[in-house]
Amino acid sequence: MDIRSIAILAHIDAGKTTLSERILWTAGKILRAGNVEDGLATMDYLFEEKVKGITIEAGISNFMWREIWWNLIDAPGHIDFGMEADTALEAADGVVLVISAVDGIQPQTFAAWEKLKSMNKPCIIFFNKTDLPEARLEESFLEIEDQFGVRPVLLSWPVKDEGTWDVLSGKFLKHNAEGKEAVFDFEKEKNEMEALRREAYEAASLADDELLVKLLAGKKTENADLLSGLQKLFRKGSRILCYAGSAKKNIGIRSLLNGLSFFLKAQTIKSEEFGQVIRYRSFAGIGEAAIFKSYKNLHKDEFPAGLKFYRIHAQNISEVSDIFCGDIYAVKGMPHKKIGEYSPLLQMRIECLKHEDWKHTGESLKSIGRTDNSIKITENPSDGSWILHAMGAVQFDFILSRLKREFHCEVKAGEPHVELREVLSKNLDAVENFCQAGETNARISLSAECLNKDERYELVGEFLPEMKEALDEFCEAGVLGKGSLHGVKFILHKLEISGENRAVVKKACFDAAKMLIEPSSVEIQEPWVDLIVQCPVAFAGTVANDLLSRGAKIINSGGDGKKHRFHANAPLSKLNRYTTELLSLTRGGGNYSFKFAGFF
Repeated sequence: MDIRSIAILAHIDAGKTTLSERILWTAGKILRAGNVEDGLATMDYLFEEKVKGITIEAGISNFMWREIWWNLIDAPGHIDFGMEADTALEAADGVVLVISAVDGIQPQTFAAWEKLKSMNKPCIIFFNKTDLPEARLEESFLEIEDQFGVRPVLLSWPVKDEGTWDVLSGKFLKHNAEGKEAVFDFEKEKNEMEALRREAYEAASLADDELLVKLLAGKKTENADLLSGLQKLFRKGSRILCYAGSAKKNIGIRSLLNGLSFFLKAQTIKSEEFGQVIRYRSFAGIGEAAIFKSYKNLHKDEFPAGLKFYRIHAQNISEVSDIFCGDIYAVKGMPHKKIGEYSPLLQMRIECLKHEDWKHTGESLKSIGRTDNSIKITENPSDGSWILHAMGAVQFDFILSRLKREFHCEVKAGEPHVELREVLSKNLDAVENFCQAGETNARISLSAECLNKDERYELVGEFLPEMKEALDEFCEAGVLGKGSLHGVKFILHKLEISGENRAVVKKACFDAAKMLIEPSSVEIQEPWVDLIVQCPVAFAGTVANDLLSRGAKIINSGGDGKKHRFHANAPLSKLNRYTTELLSLTRGGGNYSFKFAGFF
């Protein structure tokens, strides 16, 4: 079976989920394509997604097209759920990057493109919303070359509400009686389409010597020649293939699907492993399950003991008796393990409204933490509270909503604030600590040296497991109580133990660390981010002044006369609820994206 997986990425509100809906409808997977604004989108199945109109969890579905089995992954566009987008890319063979023809390249579009390049993921661009009066397709085309540094090749040409010219075949597609795209005779803008075909031939000839010879000799060329040349061009990566249309009006979808079939191939899997767990998710009916990409073809009789595999369509699942290499499944019974390393940048304190809800709330939080690797939960049994660590304010809202709706937990939440970090600021001479309880005593001597601030701690010497556990707890709590302690190399000089009570060893080590690292030996650092802010040019001065007032350092800026973009470094603590404030400053025309730069 030919199996391929695609992820759909975009800046928020570019029409990514609408495109996913139309792909599934065009392929016959769903009977009706729902709209995001109506809360009826198949791929936005969570209550919070329907209310907010944004994608939170990467929705997974599947369909058949041109005898190929496709897995479709609708990834979030909001920056708070960037881990979900990373998940989508891990599982995908290639990506459709959706760009609004009205808004052009936006901050999250640029961030997605940078991520694709770093992961070497093949990409096809779909220019959406070309049916709107304010669409500026040709300007968006120029932006691709200017900001992405690669020349685009357009393979579909929309004619407003009429339909679209398919450049590869030279045919015009418009809606038939069923509302789906079919071939019709059409003469409007045929000259523009022929010009695009010539440009496509010229671009393809750069990667195909035989096609180049034919063009130079003036010989007749066929569609098959163009397709072969474009396939070579796509593999070479020297140009970016683009389609255009309107997802909402189902214009250009068929051309895009055919293009994906022609150009995007499944990545070769060479692994002795059974498969890869991409992330974990909760499904109605089976509870927590792993999202799993198979590296083997197996029948039910060959499944590892205790595992059940399910086909995924949004929130709906169905058990399967065969799995195939390269396909994506939900798996029940697979042990939970940590996936990747993510550093939550914000924290929030929550507590139960009722003492008797403590245990249930704790278990509910653990469940949420198991299915979302981008958050961390710290329990404070002494005062009956928890600290939630997450990527952004919208993610906190989602967690609190899930606690109430899904787990029926009533909690009180504080305001989110940034994660601070304590860092050892100087080398420390050895101290010695002695601890005794009953017949057991322990004598420990420790010193400390500064380590790379991004590393938690390093151990030099024969540390026992109990001692490592003590230092874990000590560093997690920090010295000043402002954040966890980083950048420490603990050196063991002496360890003398008499007796069998290992709790004494743990306490002796913990107290030695406390004696060694005093408040005057650490400094506080906060997270900074690399920030891209975009706004209408009329508000550029207002946005610049606002950034400077937040302590940001503007690295560079520029624009095209209509919109202006700032690249800056900024302290994350000054960007709380920045989305709302930026929209207010720019009368709804501003947006931004950021990525973690480090602690400073």
